[in-house]
Amino acid sequence: MGGSTGARGYDLPMGQFVGKRGDSPQHIQNEYDMNRYLNELGVSVPQAQMEDGLMLTQMEEGQRLGFNPSAGDIRQLQRDFVPHATIANWDMLGLDRDNVIRRPDGTLSYVDVGGAGPFRAQGAPKGAAFGAKVGELDTLRNKNHELAGMSEADIGRSYDAYGGEDAMTQALNVLRHPDTRRIMQQRVQDVARRVA
Repeated sequence: MGGSTGARGYDLPMGQFVGKRGDSPQHIQNEYDMNRYLNELGVSVPQAQMEDGLMLTQMEEGQRLGFNPSAGDIRQLQRDFVPHATIANWDMLGLDRDNVIRRPDGTLSYVDVGGAGPFRAQGAPKGAAFGAKVGELDTLRNKNHELAGMSEADIGRSYDAYGGEDAMTQALNVLRHPDTRRIMQQRVQDVARRVA
């Protein structure tokens, strides 16, 4: 915990949580919305809530993915790839592979999506780099050796695993910022064209 946006643990009556305020109110609201978007699609993320500008995510048991993922880890990362590319989650895995944990049952959970949408992980705006085209379908594969072996067919399988354009469009209802929702709609359509 800690990191650039000051994550810290909280023991609350309903359990243990990680709390973050982000770099700005807009940054943390965006992270919360992107977490909810992934959850709507069925991508494994911690349950989250907002309390007075503090994003609280349920503490999950597990260990960091690290730099030596198993074959099963890589299969799940590749299955989860399209949703992360669509939301422009530049830090899908994290610099130290600490944005993903392996739960005791072997499934992966994405515990930090602060680098998704219109903001970089530390809170700076991405500006025009968060646009209608989903260049992350290529850049995430180039940047992360765990994803480098993905083919176009693998991208299509990831897309289909999460319901394709209909499911990705329906999940937009959790995004509260109208500009983000508009750009995300364009991005969903761009991915649909790519896999068609």
